[in-house]
Formats: sequence, structure tokens, C-alpha cells
Amino acid sequence: MVNEIKIEPGEAMRCEHNKKTLHRIHRIQGQLAALERMIEADDGTCEERVIRARAVEKGMTSMITHLVECYLENTARFDMEKDPAQATEDLKRIFDLLNH
Repeated sequence: MVNEIKIEPGEAMRCEHNKKTLHRIHRIQGQLAALERMIEADDGTCEERVIRARAVEKGMTSMITHLVECYLENTARFDMEKDPAQATEDLKRIFDLLNH
């Protein structure tokens, strides 16, 4: 008898979300490193530096949106069935984090 490893559908989805999140982090790190090199080399105009900094900021915003989507797909929808009141409070805290 062969031992089978069973992966729950939600678990596979979490793994895929984690891969995508890590990819986004690596991209942001690359953008930030490029900005750092530019500043250390005293290269580029202030406008070019702002453009690179905005790329980092947009990357972070995109990653935060992705993380919230992951939460909604992997956690919130299941928590709503088990404990709707607690899930609602959790969502309120996340929305509060997004607004501050």
C-alpha cells in the first residue's frame, strides 16, 4: 500500500497565492534596490527617483490588494460559515488597516 499525500483544494490555493505574493515581494525588492543604487551613485534626476519610488509604492499597493484577496478566498469565506460575527470583526479590522 502506497501512502498518498492528499492536498486539500484550499491548501493548494494558498500555496499558489504564496508563490504569487513572494514573486511580488521579489519584484518590489528589485525596484527598491534599483532606487538605492541610483541614489548611491548620485545618478538620475529627482523626477526619475520619484518615478522609481512611485513604482515601489504601486508594487506595495498591489501586493496589499493581493493579500486581502488571499484572505477573502482562503479564510474569510470559511470563517463566515463557522462564526459570522467574528469574521465580520476580522474584516472590519482589515478594512481599518487599509484606510490608515
